[in-house]
Amino acid sequence: MKNTEINKDLIGRWCEYDYAGRRITGVITRVHETRYSVEAKIRYDKPQRQGDDIDTNGWVIGYKVAGNDALAHLRLLPEPVYQTLIVTFAGDILTLKRDIFDDPRAWGAATLKEWIDGYESTRFTQIGKCTAVITSEYNMASVREWLEKNTDIETLKTA
Repeated sequence: MKNTEINKDLIGRWCEYDYAGRRITGVITRVHETRYSVEAKIRYDKPQRQGDDIDTNGWVIGYKVAGNDALAHLRLLPEPVYQTLIVTFAGDILTLKRDIFDDPRAWGAATLKEWIDGYESTRFTQIGKCTAVITSEYNMASVREWLEKNTDIETLKTA
């Protein structure tokens, strides 16, 4: 990306940049321009170790020097496409916690939310006593199969 392409329209966009041989992804949360530089603040998708520190965000800086495109290592990524599933369980979601996750050490999770959130790019949001919304970028087939096999479902709708 060229220094001249950095502007406020990029806020909220998903991006990737190379830093010290690592490919780091995140969301642009702020853009700042000075007389000598253009800067984009990135909220990292995963915390990054920088020496003894663990950072959740950082700045990518491009200096306005003739012919210098210091932001050439910054790329915008296509927005992920999430699948959505609305699940109404036959019983209370808290009951599932007691029935299925009675031994958290065996499952590696103590709740249904913790189990589903353990799938990469997948989130479980309870919206009622028996209803939840599950979103996933690419693991929905596995999550759906697991739910159908291990829980009593009243309705299952894709949105």
